[in-house]
Amino acid sequence: MFNMKHMKIAIFVLTVSILGTCALIVNSGNMAYAQGNKTQGNKTQGDVTTTIDADSLIKALKARHPVLAQLVTNEDKDLVVKFKDLDTKEALKTALALNMLHLLQQYREIDEPQ
Repeated sequence: MFNMKHMKIAIFVLTVSILGTCALIVNSGNMAYAQGNKTQGNKTQGDVTTTIDADSLIKALKARHPVLAQLVTNEDKDLVVKFKDLDTKEALKTALALNMLHLLQQYREIDEPQ
């Protein structure tokens, strides 16, 4: 037969395992909904489209990266030579800025009224 000491240990272990299981279930549910409901159900919020001022962003990019300001056309054959003159980190930043510049120019072309 069970004595009282073993029965208390068994009840304690069962209680801890039940509480631990409940905590895991509740926490995983909270993690799934951690960002909340940003959509507010099926309610529409009116016009949620935003416009990007591409011209000011292009000017800011060219001001921060003088190599891009020197570009005459979209394709500059001396661009690789200009990148070699820069240190690695600055060359990577300039290459990313060049990609952003191309995307902003494409956005501006699409956004212009026909």
